[in-house]
Order: sequence, then structure tokens, then C-alpha cells
Amino acid sequence: MLSLSNSLRFMKTRGFNVVRFYECKNKNEFLSAFDKLDKPIVMKIDSEKYTHKTEVSGVVMNITDKREALMQFNRLMLLGESVVVQEQLKGVELILGVTNDTSFGTLIMFGMGGVFVELLQDVSFRACPINLQDAEEMINDLKMKELLNGFRNQPKVNKTLLKRLLVKLSKFAVENKVLTLDLNPIIFDKNNYYIVDARMDTLTNTEH
Repeated sequence: MLSLSNSLRFMKTRGFNVVRFYECKNKNEFLSAFDKLDKPIVMKIDSEKYTHKTEVSGVVMNITDKREALMQFNRLMLLGESVVVQEQLKGVELILGVTNDTSFGTLIMFGMGGVFVELLQDVSFRACPINLQDAEEMINDLKMKELLNGFRNQPKVNKTLLKRLLVKLSKFAVENKVLTLDLNPIIFDKNNYYIVDARMDTLTNTEH
């Protein structure tokens, strides 16, 4: 399983939109990253050990103060090998993923994302690769699909962009022999999408 920073880099090199981020292994790297990023920022432990970073308080949001940020950095470094620092984005949180099934092969998964994904269980699966029609059906499968239409002042998700992303990800999964991939969340605003968290495992387990 690749770390968060390696998973994000892998996705970026394959042409996916990834949030602006820095991997920081020491205080100087962190302070440099803090000065470069728009505020507020998000800080996350960067480790292959944790499936759910939030369960060990490994994600800190809404950080604007450098002193507080440095204190959190020191704490997070006790949990992992490094810290990923990102710009904090607003938008609709979705989850996209890939898994492998002994009967159906490589499957792509799509649903409402964020911390409630396991509680809501509002997801749809298709065998890879898919086409645009399959992608539209996956969107329509969701019980909470109305949230994509601008619910309570949330931005409206560009469904054309979403369908293209689903198709692209399904092809990416096959071509790169992805065993598992968890992109939760992908944040959509009215114009674009950004991957802000990723966990990936491939047959080659490449980091390039």
C-alpha cells in the first residue's frame, strides 16, 4: 500500500487533478510549505500504517496560525513518517475507488464521500472499464444524487466532468493493474475536481 504522498504523486503524474500539497519530513520543510500555501490548511499524517487517519487524530483542519501549525506538526510526526500539508478546499465531497473481486475482476466504485461514507453506504459499482453511459447510470444509482445538484448552497457538481472522470479512472485502474484505490474525498466545485486524499495498492506497488 502506497503512502498518502506517494499515492497523490502517482495520481498527479497520470493526469488527475490533485490538491496543492507538500510532504514535510522536518520543521524547515514544514515552515516553507506553510508559507507557500493559501490558508486555511489541512495537515495529515503520512504513513502506510493507518487505514483511517481520523481514528488516531491524524487529520487537522482549519489551520491558519503558524504557531498552532508547528505544534500540530510536532504531534503528527510522532504518529507517522512525515506530514502532508494541503490547501483546504470547499465543495461537494465524493468518493471514488477501485477494488478487485474474484468473480467480477476490477470494479470501480462511486458514492457520496467524506466521513459518513461507511455510515450511509450510498455507493455504486461497475466492472472496469466503463463508458459514459455506465458512468451516468452509476450517478443515477445513488439515493442521495440530488446532493450533486447544489443542495443548500453547496456548489453544483459538473456531471459531465464527473462522468469523464469515472471513465478515465476505470481505464487507469485496468492499465495500471490497480488492486485497491480509495479516493475519499474528491472535492468538486462548480468548475473542477481535486483529489485530496488517496490510498493505493498496485501489482507493481510503484512509487513513480
